[in-house]
Amino acid sequence: MRFILISAALLAGAFATPTLAKPVPEEAAEKASGESRLKPSDFDMSQLMGMFDKLFPAQPDPAPQRLALARATAAGVLPVGTYASMFDEFAGGMVDHFLSLREADFVTKDTKKKPVSGLTLRQELAKDDPHFEERLKIIRRVIGEELVKISALMEPKMREGLARSIARRFDEKQLTEINAFMATDSGRAFAGQTMRLWIDPDVMRSMVQAFPQMITAMPGAVMRLEAETAHLPKPEKTMKKGKD
Repeated sequence: MRFILISAALLAGAFATPTLAKPVPEEAAEKASGESRLKPSDFDMSQLMGMFDKLFPAQPDPAPQRLALARATAAGVLPVGTYASMFDEFAGGMVDHFLSLREADFVTKDTKKKPVSGLTLRQELAKDDPHFEERLKIIRRVIGEELVKISALMEPKMREGLARSIARRFDEKQLTEINAFMATDSGRAFAGQTMRLWIDPDVMRSMVQAFPQMITAMPGAVMRLEAETAHLPKPEKTMKKGKD
């Protein structure tokens, strides 16, 4: 059962929708909603945007000629509809693989002590919900359609930010050469796939495979930090001295 609950939660998170969860009684739903839902007055978008503006302040305007060239580069690297198709490619494939997992694939102390189900997550969910496949199909369609709308809002701003960044990193000669390559069939194909490369299963797999080495290296990094800051007063002592 724990396997089903964890898996369903992850699946729902991947689709950013609670539709796959079991129905909650209306009275309980209203109570939970009243306790946890933020009131409009509790959320200040302008304050949030102001915080991000301080974290990521506007950079100096690039030279107009370089920015014009960089905009052409950014348009090739981030074609219209990229984000919607990236999500569909990444999330759709991930969810399909996830639904094929069985409880035995999640080895925990509990699963070692008792028999585990041989059914896949897809089969377990379909067992509780005869309309699961139809529901999943609708969820994918609706999310795909909504993502196209979101992409239309996001991508122009992303392209402009990307163009400004590119313009600061490459001079006019380099941008002219880059754009000339991107005007070829091979260059256009490469540029159009640049963003998707980072969500390719092999790339994601290689990143995950590095986790054990990263975790192993962390204690050494912490020890080094402690050693190299040992000559500094402890923050608590510094604060106490300041108060005195």
